[in-house]
Amino acid sequence: MANKHGVDLTQGSVFKRLLVFAFPLCISSLLQQLYHSADVIVVGKYADDPTTSLAAVGSTGHITNLVLLLFIGLSVGANVICANRVGSKDEEGFRRAIHTAIPLAFFSGLILSVIGYYSAGYLLDWMGSPDTVIGPATRYMQIIFLGQPGSLVYNFGSGILRSRGDTKRPMYILLCTGLINVLLNLLFVIKFNMDSSGVALATIIANYLSAIAILYFLFKKNGPYRMTFSELSIDLSETAALARIGIPSGLNGMVYSISNVIITTKVNSLGPISIAATSASTSVSSIGHVVPAAIATACVSFVGQNYGAGNFKRIEKALWSAILMGASFMATVSLAFTLFPTFFLGLYTDNPEIIREGYPKLLMNNWGFILDTANTVSTCCLRGMRHSTGPAILNMGAVCGTRLIWVLLIFPHLPHTLGYLCIAYPISWGIS
Repeated sequence: MANKHGVDLTQGSVFKRLLVFAFPLCISSLLQQLYHSADVIVVGKYADDPTTSLAAVGSTGHITNLVLLLFIGLSVGANVICANRVGSKDEEGFRRAIHTAIPLAFFSGLILSVIGYYSAGYLLDWMGSPDTVIGPATRYMQIIFLGQPGSLVYNFGSGILRSRGDTKRPMYILLCTGLINVLLNLLFVIKFNMDSSGVALATIIANYLSAIAILYFLFKKNGPYRMTFSELSIDLSETAALARIGIPSGLNGMVYSISNVIITTKVNSLGPISIAATSASTSVSSIGHVVPAAIATACVSFVGQNYGAGNFKRIEKALWSAILMGASFMATVSLAFTLFPTFFLGLYTDNPEIIREGYPKLLMNNWGFILDTANTVSTCCLRGMRHSTGPAILNMGAVCGTRLIWVLLIFPHLPHTLGYLCIAYPISWGIS
């Protein structure tokens, strides 16, 4: 089942193979993060009301993920099943899985669009979003949700490519669509004065272009995947196999998001400056975090192939190699953010009050991410071996439980500042 676009992850040096495989995925993840960063930078710099627009974009991330992550979990299940079958040389099983995954992605995206579009305003109101923010934030969320069929098709499709060791073509796709996204951001916000709605529209256009490109590679005649429209169907047994891995993964992400949404409700109570500061500092932190997260994601396919092939010693070596790579990178980035916080936060806003408010969260997030790297890598390695429920329960208890206790029981007795609120993040990662 080898092909010229992929990497055989069951042979050769573990560290080198993992590094070569993970590098394009790291670039892809950085490009995806730049989608959102471009949204934040453009509205923070060029919108008619930068603070409100920045708050509108920043206040929606966790709640959008709350609805999205269950479906994204299914794409993880598709990645694992396909990688296992690549490793075990089960060509027929691989074809059944991919012909189920793509229609499942599309119809899941349609369901998600409907749910998200009609629930956006209610969810933001439940979170206590300020009156000045809730209008533009609702419009932003509704537009973003309309792009979810394209987003999920791309995520499922790129997972299929990764399962065969191909991380380069998803990177090329995101490089092109990311540039289009940035150009459309500038056009819609500066030329047409669309503010947060403009950057949302640019994002969903990029999502659909990414989906079209990934489908081209999957259906390419004589390509390594050889998908055909006549074979597309949602096979119930394949869907069940994806769900056994994907649903616990998705629920894990959803509970994470619930804890973050509860924290966000507290941030909303602190006012627009704190909301905007959270948006800016989270965007800066995410740029650093995407690399160890991408390395962990690479472990799903790497471990998946080797689990299918029965190469268990390579799995253990991959675990420690990935932790070393991710933690080393995160420590370097955290040091840079600590030494030059004004520069990095200043990329998103010119307001010194927002920069000052966002600094404590920036520090705690990034140094805490070093602790989170070991947990994330270990979880992804276990998923590659089809163990998804246990890690999900552990994370939901250790991470999410700690955050809820902090926000509901401890924070009310502390000074109500963003810094004290966000201490919950490194504490929860340390416990996990």
